[in-house]
Amino acid sequence: MIRVRIERCPEGRGVAAFTVEGHAGWAPHGRDIVCAGVSALTQAALLGLEEYLALSPNVKVKEGFLHCRLRGAEQKMREAQAILATMELGLRAMAREYPESIKIEEVRA
Repeated sequence: MIRVRIERCPEGRGVAAFTVEGHAGWAPHGRDIVCAGVSALTQAALLGLEEYLALSPNVKVKEGFLHCRLRGAEQKMREAQAILATMELGLRAMAREYPESIKIEEVRA
């Protein structure tokens, strides 16, 4: 199962960080469209933050694990939140389609 943890900003608006870990187990390794979809959404969001907005979030990546925490984004927070909200919409849509493979948890930072 893929576990997605979305940390909300202390005031409750927006995403402060997200963590994705695990494997969907929907299909054999290399053929798992659920893992591929989650990876595409989260990696695209990370690229948007880093390349499009020129932010430097704190990122940790290893096999089956991605953690991203925004930092120093006050002047670009609105744009960063648009990218992260789009990622979240995609992940929630996937979780509705594949509830046995994706679990999303939301917490306050």
